[in-house]
Amino acid sequence: MPEIPPARFRRLRAFASGVAFTAATLLILGTASPASAVVVPDPYDTATLTATPTSVSVGDRITVSAVFTGLVDAYAYELDIAYDPELLAFVAGSEVLPAGGFGSATDSGSEIAVAATRLGTSPGLTGTQTLVTLTFTALEAGDAALDIVNGRIVDSNAASSTVDAEAPGTSTTVEITAGEDTEPGPGDGGSDGGSDGGDPDSGSGAGSGSGSGTTTDGSLAVTGSDAAPWLILGAGAIAAIAAGTVIAVRRRTR
Repeated sequence: MPEIPPARFRRLRAFASGVAFTAATLLILGTASPASAVVVPDPYDTATLTATPTSVSVGDRITVSAVFTGLVDAYAYELDIAYDPELLAFVAGSEVLPAGGFGSATDSGSEIAVAATRLGTSPGLTGTQTLVTLTFTALEAGDAALDIVNGRIVDSNAASSTVDAEAPGTSTTVEITAGEDTEPGPGDGGSDGGSDGGDPDSGSGAGSGSGSGTTTDGSLAVTGSDAAPWLILGAGAIAAIAAGTVIAVRRRTR
C-alpha cells in the first residue's frame, strides 16, 4: 500500500473533520427543532355570556353568567363585563363565584370588574365552569346589551393569558318591555270631587297600583368581598396573588 504524504494526510483529516462537524451540527439542529417547539395549550376553548331570561318587563331581574369551556388551569382570573346603565342596574352583592376560592365584583356604574383567585391547595379550575354569575334589575324599556370587554386568566404557575373579548358569544342582549300600565276607566273624570262622597258611582275603579319600578338594594347581604378589597387590583395583582399562593403551597409540601 502506497504511503500517503504527510501534507495530503493533513488535508484529508481536515476534510473528514469538517464533514463530521457538519453532520453533527445538522443532526443536532434536526433533533432540537421539534423539541424546542413547545406547544402551550390555550387556557380555555370558548367563553359565553348568557342572560336568563332574555325578555323581561321593567322591574324584573336578570341573571347573567360567564361560562367558559375547556379551561386548563384557571387559578385566578379577571373579567370586565359592561352593561347599559340606562336600562339595567347591578344588584350589589349578587355575584356568585366558584367554590374553593375568593373574589369580588365592583360596579363602576357601567361595568362590573370581577376578580377571583383560588385559595390554599385548591386546584385551578378545569373543564366547563361558570366563572361568575351577576344579577341586574331592568330599569327602562329597550334592548340592553351586556359584553365581556376585557379579561385575563392566570394559571397556577402565574402564566397570564388574555380573554378574547371579540370572540362570538361574549355578548348578549336582554329585551325589556314597559309592561302593562293600568289605564283609568271611563267615568273617572269626576274622581277629583272628593267632597261628593255621597255619590256611590264616582269612585268605582279608582287607581290600582301600577308597579313600583324600584328595588330594595338591602335585600341581598354583601358577601365576603368587603373583607378583601386588595383583590380588585387588576390582572397584575391577580397574577402576583396566584404566584405567591403557589409558592407558599409548594414550600409547605416539601
